[in-house]
Amino acid sequence: MVAIFTRTLIVYILLSFSMKIMGKREIGELDVSELVSTLLISEIAAIPIDDPDLPLMNAIIPVIFILSVEILLSYAKTRFNGLKKCIEGEPVFIVYKGEIQQRILRENRISINEFISEMRSQGIGDICEVDYALLEQSGKISVLQKQNTGVSHVLILDGEYNEAEISAERYGRDMIDSELSKRGISRSDVFYMGIDDKNTIKIIKKEEK
Repeated sequence: MVAIFTRTLIVYILLSFSMKIMGKREIGELDVSELVSTLLISEIAAIPIDDPDLPLMNAIIPVIFILSVEILLSYAKTRFNGLKKCIEGEPVFIVYKGEIQQRILRENRISINEFISEMRSQGIGDICEVDYALLEQSGKISVLQKQNTGVSHVLILDGEYNEAEISAERYGRDMIDSELSKRGISRSDVFYMGIDDKNTIKIIKKEEK
């Protein structure tokens, strides 16, 4: 029992030291190589704790090796911008000058529902009031907003009625179909349709693939 506690303490100190060297950042802020290194180190370090018969060096040596590679890679990325772009990628615009880049959403496997949910989590009730939105290298979305017009009630998403909103009598299907008919737009061609608290209807048509 004493041996298990001792091994666990040594591994704990080793992991704490490794994480300190790699820097204090949240999981969501780690780039790809840092996340892979963190997962590998945690998995390798747990092996000698799960199996006391294995030598402790079976964890220490691989952890030190991965840590050394990560430090060298981090240094190389600061010296060579091309290497940094190759490993981490570059930020991309999801919204540019108020226009949602639907192709970018598809390429990054982000649904319109997920994007709207992310905007709400950042206190933005209407995606049509987003001026710029950037998908950062860390996977987070940075947003610059035009102005706050309250919450937008989502009526259509990717050609389908949003039943949660149109069940209300105020935003019924007849009203939606009537508005689309006035504009000569088919529902299947609508990427997003919403109405804000000022009863301003906003429609974004699907891009041609």
